[in-house]
Amino acid sequence: MTDIVSRMIDTQLLLFLYMLCGFVVSRLNIIREDNRSVLVRLLMDVAMPMMVLNAFNKPTTREEILSSLWVIAIALAGCVITGLIGLVLWRKQPENKRKVLMYASMFSNAGNAGMPIISLVFGPTGVFYASMYLISPRILQWTVGLGFFVKPEKGGWVKNVLLNPMVVTIYIGAVLMLTGWQIPGVFGTAIANLGSMTGPLSMILIGATLAHMDWRMLFDRSVLLTSFLRLIAFPLLFALLLALLHADEMAMNICVILLAMPVASNTAAMAERYGGDHRFASACVSVSTLLSVVTVPFITWLIQLIQ
Repeated sequence: MTDIVSRMIDTQLLLFLYMLCGFVVSRLNIIREDNRSVLVRLLMDVAMPMMVLNAFNKPTTREEILSSLWVIAIALAGCVITGLIGLVLWRKQPENKRKVLMYASMFSNAGNAGMPIISLVFGPTGVFYASMYLISPRILQWTVGLGFFVKPEKGGWVKNVLLNPMVVTIYIGAVLMLTGWQIPGVFGTAIANLGSMTGPLSMILIGATLAHMDWRMLFDRSVLLTSFLRLIAFPLLFALLLALLHADEMAMNICVILLAMPVASNTAAMAERYGGDHRFASACVSVSTLLSVVTVPFITWLIQLIQ
């Protein structure tokens, strides 16, 4: 148990080091207001699509898919329930903040922060469960989640959501998963390497935003409440539900840990690209990531008691 907690803390600190790097390079004027939009486009239109495509570019048997359908269902239920709670809580917030808070309520940083932890702690079996868990949030992030930010008058929901590069990547990934075909050799390696930029680049951009932020925003009531919901309330709720359902111990641990990750790191990039309050979004990501260094090991310890 001590080893698990140590590995989780190391992973969360690694994300914070990326963010610190972004803070420093922004202070050094390497990342500026006139060039950060290029980095946002690189993240949104290259790194993220490649990360998603790489996740689907793995051999998966029919039996494995069937056996993990309930994990996919738990992830879907997690997004839906947390989204409905957010819909009630944030209905009176200003529009540019409400879209950020809705996205932050529905989606955790399960991919960038959660997958490395699961890989280190639970090995290949855990990675498979985690990959299946991530299917529902990935699809919802780039359909429902993107719909929070995109307005019809900016080109239409079909064009901006259903034909968004990230959503098209999911279509391709679904074909790969269902047919069992894999992108071969050096092409697959290139996709994996480009996708691996997502975590560091997204956190660097968040750090760059923090370098010029009003630090009082980090103590905003909505930011702190979002962090509490994302890190404590939501995972504990699902831990109790899964315990009542007598879920498999490893699968329960993985689902709850992924749900307990901080606010999705791409929240800030989504806000900046599509007209949300990206400084507020960066505060949500930053505060929840910092607090998760303590809360994720705590939640992991707590679910051992619930089981």
